[in-house]
Amino acid sequence: MHQTRAIIISLIVIGVGSRLIPHYPNFTGVGAVALFAAAFAGKRSVAIAVPYLVMLFSDMVLNNLIYSRAFPEYYQGFIFLYKGALWSYAAFGLIVMFGFALFRKGFDLPRLIIGALGASLIFFLLSNFGYWASIKTLYPPTLSGLLACYTAGLPFLLNQIAGDLFYSLTLYALATYVFTLKPKKHLA
Repeated sequence: MHQTRAIIISLIVIGVGSRLIPHYPNFTGVGAVALFAAAFAGKRSVAIAVPYLVMLFSDMVLNNLIYSRAFPEYYQGFIFLYKGALWSYAAFGLIVMFGFALFRKGFDLPRLIIGALGASLIFFLLSNFGYWASIKTLYPPTLSGLLACYTAGLPFLLNQIAGDLFYSLTLYALATYVFTLKPKKHLA
């Protein structure tokens, strides 16, 4: 119990920290944290809560302390969720569910790499769709507008893949070699 609690708290700290330290756009650990929560949290409700807590804590800091100073014309007053945030949050919920399905028969490096790539793709597809659906000024609400939005998001996808792989492999190395942890639903 104490070990699981320590893992959950560590994942939240790593996820929040990865969003608050200077980084390339989308090069964060939230996708990796969502996958590891699926593998190690034990309960689905806890696993789903982990990336949401990461996003909520880091969004409150970013929106109200960082972005509000950099872009005061867009961030006025207390911002709880930014426009289109629910799409990003939904993506991380789907990543946890993807992790549950992927790690159902065990947790190993090949599955983790597939998970990181899948997490990047899930986030890319949902967050860009959400941006296109929520902010109608940049891309028209047409199929060509949606395709233009996805095309413009490709550099962010590359950063997302790099971040998800980096953080997933780092967490895997920590879990495997430092803590010698086994997922709660590890099957022989």
